[in-house]
Amino acid sequence: MAARSNDVLPPFWTLVQTHGDELLVHARRMAGDGAAEDVLQDALLRALRAYPKLRHADHLRAWLYRVTTSAAMDHHRARKREVVTDEPPVQATLDAYDDGAFESLIEPLNETARTALRLRFVDDLDYEGIATELGCSTLAARQRVSTAVRTLRESIA
Repeated sequence: MAARSNDVLPPFWTLVQTHGDELLVHARRMAGDGAAEDVLQDALLRALRAYPKLRHADHLRAWLYRVTTSAAMDHHRARKREVVTDEPPVQATLDAYDDGAFESLIEPLNETARTALRLRFVDDLDYEGIATELGCSTLAARQRVSTAVRTLRESIA
């Protein structure tokens, strides 16, 4: 299924540079302005995955159009499955989700583990931020969070 020896596939990025703008226009026609970039991105990812398996370099532009069309049709199918409501989405507030469940869940852990989990999952810090707060290395912060999660899983199971 690889390319024939007499047909050499151009680098994929060359195709994107050559046809990207017109494919975006095609995606806009097929999926609308709001979804065109997502559809094109999906199409290019699909094309990139399939590219090494192409048998020949004939009709690459038409092939890219077909992949983009398929991505747009899949986008429309996915939208049909979405549930549309007239109610606006509820804005999350800190009070709405702070019912104490997280604190009661991590209560059996030692203070270091509880702090590491709060920093990671409540304050949403990355491991460098956790390391700064705990006064340790990034590796140690990662290990503390990992150990705390593992201990928590074992206690639940």
